[in-house]
Amino acid sequence: MLKVAMIGFGGIAQAHRFAYWDCNRRGLPIQLVGACDTDLEKFRTITKINLPTKGEITNELPFGQYTDWREMVEKEQPDLVDICLPTKFHAPMAVAVMEAGYSVFCEKPMAESYEQCKFMVDTAKKTGKFLMIGQCLRFWPAYEYLQEAVKKNLYGKVLSAEFTRYSPVPLWSKDQWQTRAGKAGSCLAELNIHDIDLVRCLFGNPLKMSCKTQDIVYPYDRADSQFIYADLTVDIKSAWLGAETEFNANYKVEFEKGILTYTRDQVIFTKTDGTAESIALPDRDGIMGEIEYLAEIFDKNLDNDRNPPQESAKTIYALEKLFESAEAGGKVLDFGDCQ
Repeated sequence: MLKVAMIGFGGIAQAHRFAYWDCNRRGLPIQLVGACDTDLEKFRTITKINLPTKGEITNELPFGQYTDWREMVEKEQPDLVDICLPTKFHAPMAVAVMEAGYSVFCEKPMAESYEQCKFMVDTAKKTGKFLMIGQCLRFWPAYEYLQEAVKKNLYGKVLSAEFTRYSPVPLWSKDQWQTRAGKAGSCLAELNIHDIDLVRCLFGNPLKMSCKTQDIVYPYDRADSQFIYADLTVDIKSAWLGAETEFNANYKVEFEKGILTYTRDQVIFTKTDGTAESIALPDRDGIMGEIEYLAEIFDKNLDNDRNPPQESAKTIYALEKLFESAEAGGKVLDFGDCQ
Protein backbone atom coordinates (compact mmCIF):
# COMPACT_ATOMS: atom_id res chain seq x y z
CA MET A 1 0.00 0.00 0.00
CA LEU A 2 1.40 3.39 -1.07
CA LYS A 3 0.89 5.79 1.85
CA VAL A 4 0.56 9.45 0.82
CA ALA A 5 0.71 12.64 2.90
CA MET A 6 -0.39 15.97 1.45
CA ILE A 7 1.05 19.44 2.03
CA GLY A 8 -1.48 22.18 1.29
CA PHE A 9 -5.22 21.66 1.60
CA GLY A 10 -6.68 24.36 -0.64
CA GLY A 11 -8.49 24.10 -3.96
CA ILE A 12 -6.50 21.60 -6.01
CA ALA A 13 -5.95 19.42 -2.95
CA GLN A 14 -9.68 18.67 -2.89
CA ALA A 15 -9.48 17.06 -6.33
CA HIS A 16 -6.43 15.10 -5.21
CA ARG A 17 -8.03 13.77 -2.05
CA PHE A 18 -11.13 12.66 -3.96
CA ALA A 19 -8.87 10.78 -6.36
CA TYR A 20 -7.09 9.04 -3.47
CA TRP A 21 -10.45 8.12 -1.94
CA ASP A 22 -11.76 6.80 -5.26
CA CYS A 23 -8.62 4.73 -5.92
CA ASN A 24 -8.76 3.29 -2.41
CA ARG A 25 -12.49 2.53 -2.79
CA ARG A 26 -11.73 0.55 -5.95
CA GLY A 27 -9.06 -1.49 -4.21
CA LEU A 28 -5.98 0.18 -5.69
CA PRO A 29 -2.93 0.12 -3.41
CA ILE A 30 -2.81 3.83 -2.48
CA GLN A 31 -4.12 5.72 0.55
CA LEU A 32 -4.04 9.30 1.84
CA VAL A 33 -2.87 9.05 5.46
CA GLY A 34 -2.36 12.70 6.37
CA ALA A 35 -2.73 16.31 5.24
CA CYS A 36 -1.08 19.52 6.39
CA ASP A 37 -2.07 23.18 6.09
CA THR A 38 -1.11 26.19 8.17
CA ASP A 39 -4.75 27.32 7.98
CA LEU A 40 -6.88 24.93 10.04
CA GLU A 41 -10.03 26.39 8.48
CA LYS A 42 -9.14 24.51 5.29
CA PHE A 43 -10.05 21.26 7.06
CA ARG A 44 -13.52 22.56 7.95
CA THR A 45 -14.56 23.87 4.54
CA ILE A 46 -14.50 22.68 0.93
CA THR A 47 -12.80 25.02 -1.52
CA LYS A 48 -14.62 25.08 -4.86
CA ILE A 49 -12.38 25.38 -7.92
CA ASN A 50 -12.75 25.65 -11.69
CA LEU A 51 -11.57 22.13 -12.48
CA PRO A 52 -14.32 19.81 -13.81
CA THR A 53 -13.66 16.70 -11.73
CA LYS A 54 -15.61 13.48 -11.38
CA GLY A 55 -17.55 12.87 -8.16
CA GLU A 56 -18.49 14.95 -5.15
CA ILE A 57 -16.08 15.94 -2.39
CA THR A 58 -17.38 15.54 1.18
CA ASN A 59 -16.31 16.87 4.56
CA GLU A 60 -15.20 13.43 5.73
CA LEU A 61 -11.51 13.54 6.66
CA PRO A 62 -10.40 9.97 7.49
CA PHE A 63 -6.72 10.91 7.79
CA GLY A 64 -4.43 12.83 10.10
CA GLN A 65 -4.63 16.64 10.04
CA TYR A 66 -1.57 18.77 10.77
CA THR A 67 -0.23 22.31 10.63
CA ASP A 68 3.45 21.25 10.47
CA TRP A 69 4.60 19.05 7.61
CA ARG A 70 7.64 17.70 9.45
CA GLU A 71 5.44 16.53 12.33
CA MET A 72 3.11 14.93 9.77
CA VAL A 73 5.78 12.91 7.97
CA GLU A 74 7.38 11.88 11.26
CA LYS A 75 4.09 10.51 12.59
CA GLU A 76 2.59 9.13 9.38
CA GLN A 77 5.80 7.86 7.71
CA PRO A 78 4.42 8.22 4.16
CA ASP A 79 5.96 6.69 1.07
CA LEU A 80 5.10 9.78 -0.97
CA VAL A 81 4.39 13.45 -0.22
CA ASP A 82 1.87 15.28 -2.43
CA ILE A 83 2.60 19.03 -2.64
CA CYS A 84 -0.48 21.18 -3.35
CA LEU A 85 0.91 24.64 -2.57
CA PRO A 86 1.12 27.87 -4.61
CA THR A 87 3.78 27.75 -7.31
CA LYS A 88 6.41 29.80 -5.48
CA PHE A 89 6.62 27.09 -2.80
CA HIS A 90 6.95 24.11 -5.17
CA ALA A 91 10.72 24.05 -5.57
CA PRO A 92 11.76 24.83 -1.97
CA MET A 93 9.21 22.44 -0.47
CA ALA A 94 9.94 19.61 -2.90
CA VAL A 95 13.67 19.93 -2.26
CA ALA A 96 13.15 20.01 1.52
CA VAL A 97 10.88 16.96 1.44
CA MET A 98 13.26 14.92 -0.74
CA GLU A 99 16.22 15.90 1.42
CA ALA A 100 14.18 14.75 4.44
CA GLY A 101 13.98 11.31 2.83
CA TYR A 102 10.57 11.26 1.11
CA SER A 103 9.47 10.92 -2.51
CA VAL A 104 7.42 13.76 -4.04
CA PHE A 105 4.39 14.24 -6.24
CA CYS A 106 4.12 18.01 -6.87
CA GLU A 107 1.40 20.04 -8.55
CA LYS A 108 2.07 21.99 -11.72
CA PRO A 109 3.60 24.38 -12.70
CA MET A 110 6.76 22.57 -11.61
CA ALA A 111 8.44 25.76 -10.37
CA GLU A 112 8.81 29.47 -11.08
CA SER A 113 11.90 28.99 -13.25
CA TYR A 114 13.73 26.41 -15.32
CA GLU A 115 16.73 26.72 -12.99
CA GLN A 116 14.55 25.78 -10.01
CA CYS A 117 13.20 22.81 -11.98
CA LYS A 118 16.72 21.56 -12.70
CA PHE A 119 17.54 21.86 -9.00
CA MET A 120 14.49 19.73 -8.16
CA VAL A 121 15.54 17.08 -10.70
CA ASP A 122 19.14 17.14 -9.43
CA THR A 123 17.90 16.77 -5.84
CA ALA A 124 15.82 13.73 -6.83
CA LYS A 125 18.91 12.15 -8.39
CA LYS A 126 21.12 13.03 -5.42
CA THR A 127 18.69 11.68 -2.83
CA GLY A 128 17.44 8.74 -4.90
CA LYS A 129 13.84 9.84 -4.34
CA PHE A 130 10.96 9.64 -6.80
CA LEU A 131 9.72 12.94 -8.25
CA MET A 132 6.70 13.49 -10.50
CA ILE A 133 4.84 16.67 -11.45
CA GLY A 134 1.04 16.83 -11.71
CA GLN A 135 0.70 17.47 -15.45
CA CYS A 136 -2.73 15.87 -15.34
CA LEU A 137 -3.62 16.54 -18.99
CA ARG A 138 -1.31 13.68 -19.98
CA PHE A 139 -3.75 11.42 -18.08
CA TRP A 140 -7.06 13.08 -19.02
CA PRO A 141 -9.06 10.61 -21.17
CA ALA A 142 -9.76 13.01 -24.04
CA TYR A 143 -6.10 13.96 -24.25
CA GLU A 144 -4.92 10.39 -23.75
CA TYR A 145 -6.90 9.48 -26.85
CA LEU A 146 -5.32 12.34 -28.77
CA GLN A 147 -1.87 11.10 -27.71
CA GLU A 148 -2.78 7.63 -28.97
CA ALA A 149 -4.07 9.02 -32.27
CA VAL A 150 -0.86 10.97 -32.87
CA LYS A 151 1.64 8.37 -31.64
CA LYS A 152 -0.04 5.46 -33.45
CA ASN A 153 -0.82 7.47 -36.58
CA LEU A 154 -4.49 6.42 -36.35
CA TYR A 155 -5.70 9.10 -38.76
CA GLY A 156 -2.56 9.90 -40.69
CA LYS A 157 -0.30 12.93 -40.42
CA VAL A 158 -1.31 15.94 -38.29
CA LEU A 159 -1.92 18.98 -40.52
CA SER A 160 -2.98 21.56 -37.92
CA ALA A 161 -3.80 21.77 -34.21
CA GLU A 162 -5.57 24.27 -31.95
CA PHE A 163 -5.91 24.16 -28.16
CA THR A 164 -8.02 26.53 -26.05
CA ARG A 165 -8.54 26.82 -22.32
CA TYR A 166 -10.74 29.41 -20.59
CA SER A 167 -11.47 29.63 -16.89
CA PRO A 168 -13.10 31.94 -14.38
CA VAL A 169 -10.40 33.95 -12.65
CA PRO A 170 -9.26 31.93 -9.59
CA LEU A 171 -10.65 34.04 -6.77
CA TRP A 172 -11.00 30.96 -4.55
CA SER A 173 -7.27 30.76 -3.74
CA LYS A 174 -5.83 32.01 -0.48
CA ASP A 175 -5.43 35.80 -0.70
CA GLN A 176 -6.27 35.40 -4.42
CA TRP A 177 -2.55 35.05 -5.03
CA GLN A 178 -2.87 34.25 -8.76
CA THR A 179 -4.28 37.71 -9.50
CA ARG A 180 -1.25 39.43 -7.95
CA ALA A 181 1.60 37.09 -8.79
CA GLY A 182 2.37 38.48 -12.25
CA LYS A 183 3.87 35.79 -14.44
CA ALA A 184 3.59 33.05 -11.80
CA GLY A 185 -0.16 33.60 -11.42
CA SER A 186 -1.00 34.35 -15.03
CA CYS A 187 -3.35 32.34 -17.22
CA LEU A 188 -0.29 31.33 -19.23
CA ALA A 189 1.58 29.90 -16.24
CA GLU A 190 -1.31 28.55 -14.19
CA LEU A 191 -3.90 27.64 -16.83
CA ASN A 192 -2.35 27.03 -20.22
CA ILE A 193 0.65 25.25 -18.74
CA HIS A 194 -1.52 22.15 -19.31
CA ASP A 195 -1.67 22.63 -23.06
CA ILE A 196 1.94 23.79 -23.32
CA ASP A 197 3.03 20.52 -21.72
CA LEU A 198 0.60 18.45 -23.79
CA VAL A 199 1.78 19.95 -27.09
CA ARG A 200 5.37 19.10 -26.18
CA CYS A 201 4.25 15.58 -25.25
CA LEU A 202 2.54 15.19 -28.64
CA PHE A 203 5.02 16.83 -30.98
CA GLY A 204 8.25 17.36 -29.05
CA ASN A 205 10.12 20.65 -28.68
CA PRO A 206 9.28 23.21 -31.39
CA LEU A 207 11.83 24.94 -33.59
CA LYS A 208 10.42 28.36 -32.78
CA MET A 209 7.82 29.92 -30.47
CA SER A 210 5.86 33.14 -30.11
CA CYS A 211 3.32 34.57 -27.68
CA LYS A 212 1.19 37.67 -27.31
CA THR A 213 -0.47 38.48 -23.99
CA GLN A 214 -2.96 41.05 -22.74
CA ASP A 215 -3.56 42.65 -19.35
CA ILE A 216 -7.35 43.15 -19.38
CA VAL A 217 -8.02 42.94 -15.63
CA TYR A 218 -4.94 41.17 -14.26
CA PRO A 219 -1.35 40.81 -15.54
CA TYR A 220 -1.08 38.36 -18.45
CA ASP A 221 -4.72 37.31 -18.15
CA ARG A 222 -4.98 36.43 -21.87
CA ALA A 223 -2.39 34.61 -23.96
CA ASP A 224 -2.13 33.51 -27.60
CA SER A 225 0.88 31.28 -28.31
CA GLN A 226 2.30 29.43 -31.28
CA PHE A 227 4.58 26.40 -31.36
CA ILE A 228 6.28 26.29 -34.76
CA TYR A 229 7.57 22.98 -36.14
CA ALA A 230 9.13 22.16 -39.52
CA ASP A 231 5.75 21.26 -41.09
CA LEU A 232 3.22 22.19 -38.40
CA THR A 233 2.14 25.26 -36.41
CA VAL A 234 0.18 24.67 -33.21
CA ASP A 235 -2.00 27.44 -31.72
CA ILE A 236 -2.66 27.66 -27.99
CA LYS A 237 -5.05 30.20 -26.47
CA SER A 238 -5.98 30.81 -22.84
CA ALA A 239 -7.69 33.43 -20.68
CA TRP A 240 -8.85 34.20 -17.16
CA LEU A 241 -12.46 35.34 -17.63
CA GLY A 242 -15.25 36.60 -15.36
CA ALA A 243 -15.94 34.84 -12.08
CA GLU A 244 -19.23 33.39 -13.37
CA THR A 245 -17.76 32.04 -16.62
CA GLU A 246 -17.99 28.30 -17.17
CA PHE A 247 -14.66 26.48 -17.44
CA ASN A 248 -14.06 25.46 -21.03
CA ALA A 249 -11.24 23.45 -22.63
CA ASN A 250 -11.18 22.31 -26.26
CA TYR A 251 -8.97 21.02 -29.01
CA LYS A 252 -9.30 20.70 -32.77
CA VAL A 253 -6.68 18.60 -34.54
CA GLU A 254 -6.77 18.13 -38.29
CA PHE A 255 -5.38 14.84 -39.60
CA GLU A 256 -5.03 13.62 -43.17
CA LYS A 257 -8.13 11.45 -42.71
CA GLY A 258 -10.32 13.94 -40.85
CA ILE A 259 -10.68 16.22 -37.81
CA LEU A 260 -10.60 15.17 -34.15
CA THR A 261 -12.39 17.61 -31.84
CA TYR A 262 -12.87 17.79 -28.11
CA THR A 263 -15.51 20.03 -26.58
CA ARG A 264 -17.91 19.72 -23.64
CA ASP A 265 -16.39 16.43 -22.56
CA GLN A 266 -16.95 14.78 -25.95
CA VAL A 267 -14.36 13.62 -28.48
CA ILE A 268 -15.63 13.31 -32.06
CA PHE A 269 -13.77 12.26 -35.20
CA THR A 270 -15.22 13.67 -38.41
CA LYS A 271 -13.94 11.92 -41.53
CA THR A 272 -13.14 13.77 -44.74
CA ASP A 273 -16.40 12.40 -46.23
CA GLY A 274 -18.37 14.20 -43.50
CA THR A 275 -19.36 11.17 -41.43
CA ALA A 276 -18.62 11.38 -37.71
CA GLU A 277 -18.11 9.03 -34.81
CA SER A 278 -18.05 9.67 -31.08
CA ILE A 279 -15.07 8.24 -29.20
CA ALA A 280 -15.84 6.30 -26.00
CA LEU A 281 -13.72 7.49 -23.06
CA PRO A 282 -13.09 6.20 -19.52
CA ASP A 283 -15.31 7.79 -16.86
CA ARG A 284 -12.60 9.51 -14.84
CA ASP A 285 -10.64 12.75 -14.85
CA GLY A 286 -6.93 13.37 -15.30
CA ILE A 287 -6.09 13.71 -11.62
CA MET A 288 -7.66 10.32 -10.96
CA GLY A 289 -5.66 8.98 -13.90
CA GLU A 290 -2.30 10.28 -12.72
CA ILE A 291 -2.87 9.03 -9.16
CA GLU A 292 -3.82 5.59 -10.52
CA TYR A 293 -0.52 5.74 -12.42
CA LEU A 294 1.36 6.60 -9.21
CA ALA A 295 -0.17 3.60 -7.47
CA GLU A 296 0.86 1.34 -10.35
CA ILE A 297 4.42 2.70 -10.46
CA PHE A 298 5.03 2.01 -6.78
CA ASP A 299 3.10 -1.27 -6.68
CA LYS A 300 4.91 -2.77 -9.68
CA ASN A 301 8.21 -0.89 -9.33
CA LEU A 302 7.89 0.67 -12.79
CA ASP A 303 9.79 3.52 -14.37
CA ASN A 304 7.88 6.75 -14.87
CA ASP A 305 8.05 6.89 -18.65
CA ARG A 306 4.77 8.76 -19.19
CA ASN A 307 5.54 11.90 -17.19
CA PRO A 308 9.19 12.15 -16.08
CA PRO A 309 10.20 15.31 -14.18
CA GLN A 310 12.79 16.21 -16.82
CA GLU A 311 9.90 16.70 -19.26
CA SER A 312 8.01 18.93 -16.83
CA ALA A 313 11.18 20.99 -16.44
CA LYS A 314 11.38 21.49 -20.21
CA THR A 315 7.77 22.68 -20.17
CA ILE A 316 8.83 25.45 -17.77
CA TYR A 317 11.70 26.26 -20.14
CA ALA A 318 9.09 26.62 -22.92
CA LEU A 319 6.96 28.81 -20.64
CA GLU A 320 9.91 31.14 -20.02
CA LYS A 321 10.41 31.43 -23.79
CA LEU A 322 6.75 32.37 -24.24
CA PHE A 323 7.04 35.13 -21.67
CA GLU A 324 10.22 36.36 -23.36
CA SER A 325 8.36 36.52 -26.66
CA ALA A 326 5.37 38.30 -25.09
CA GLU A 327 7.61 40.93 -23.53
CA ALA A 328 9.09 41.53 -27.00
CA GLY A 329 5.64 42.12 -28.50
CA GLY A 330 5.14 38.59 -29.81
CA LYS A 331 8.57 38.18 -31.39
CA VAL A 332 9.23 34.76 -32.89
CA LEU A 333 12.07 33.13 -30.92
CA ASP A 334 14.19 30.06 -31.47
CA PHE A 335 13.36 27.37 -28.91
CA GLY A 336 17.06 26.81 -28.27
CA ASP A 337 18.68 24.17 -26.09
CA CYS A 338 17.24 23.05 -22.78
CA GLN A 339 19.27 19.91 -22.13
